[in-house]
Amino acid sequence: MIDLGSVAANALWVLGLALILAALSWANWRTHREPIRFREALRQPVSQRALNTGLALFAVGLAMTEHRLWAQVLWGLLAVLALLQAWWPRRI
Repeated sequence: MIDLGSVAANALWVLGLALILAALSWANWRTHREPIRFREALRQPVSQRALNTGLALFAVGLAMTEHRLWAQVLWGLLAVLALLQAWWPRRI
């Protein structure tokens, strides 16, 4: 029988990595369309939000697949920090 909780947890970290890859790909595409460098494309708020949201999904997925409590806490802390960085209003 398939364990749906395990499938959901693994789907989260795969989705997070897919979102990170999409953000990097989009930033690379922008460098070819506009006269900007890759770092500048990654510094855009849209790219930063996508990268940090992807990192948070990745961390939540790994926290859900982990069996040791201390590792779950560390992955959860990383997820919370990534979400705060993604959605906290920035002053530039």
